[in-house]
Amino acid sequence: MREIFDETALERYLDQYKIRALFETEAISFRLCQYDKGEIIRCSTDENQRLCFLVKGTIQIYAVHEDGGYYPLCYINDFTLLGDMEFCGAPSSTLLVEVVKPVLCVELPISHLQDALLNDNAFLRFLLRSISGKLALLTQSDTEFSSLEEKLLYYMEHECPDHQFQGVEAVAIHLRCSRRQLQRILKSLLERQVIRKVKKGTYRLA
Repeated sequence: MREIFDETALERYLDQYKIRALFETEAISFRLCQYDKGEIIRCSTDENQRLCFLVKGTIQIYAVHEDGGYYPLCYINDFTLLGDMEFCGAPSSTLLVEVVKPVLCVELPISHLQDALLNDNAFLRFLLRSISGKLALLTQSDTEFSSLEEKLLYYMEHECPDHQFQGVEAVAIHLRCSRRQLQRILKSLLERQVIRKVKKGTYRLA
């Protein structure tokens, strides 16, 4: 992560997404930060806490298990607020946000603003909309596919370069299913010539 010292760009994003209007609290200072592909965005650390408004780029949100394992929940490439769950008291270790395409965030350090924001009606209303939107999105990610086969085909068509993946174990984790379940579906799709096997562990849409 690096801070972008470009006041013109910062003001442009603040105006474009009307970020200042989301607060009644006055005299708050924003900054513009960039994250590169593969970086993890952490809105809460031992040293500080911040709100991050995604204004450009794509992220993927993962759920983290107690054993350290994680699985993807959803992609986001629209304006959204990160750090809302942590502000409301959720442990920062339960979700992981990874940059998929380079990201710009308008950030607001809030360690010194907690009391003011808890009494900021405009912000609290936006916070409620933000969290309810995420919950709806996360729920939709589990229900939009009627079967694991549909989920796999969507993944191969929309998320895999050249509609091809390598590594059955990794894809099983991504789709939140067992390796055995995935292998059964791959076998069925191969028999119906919906996909083809490129080499061991590598499959492509036909």
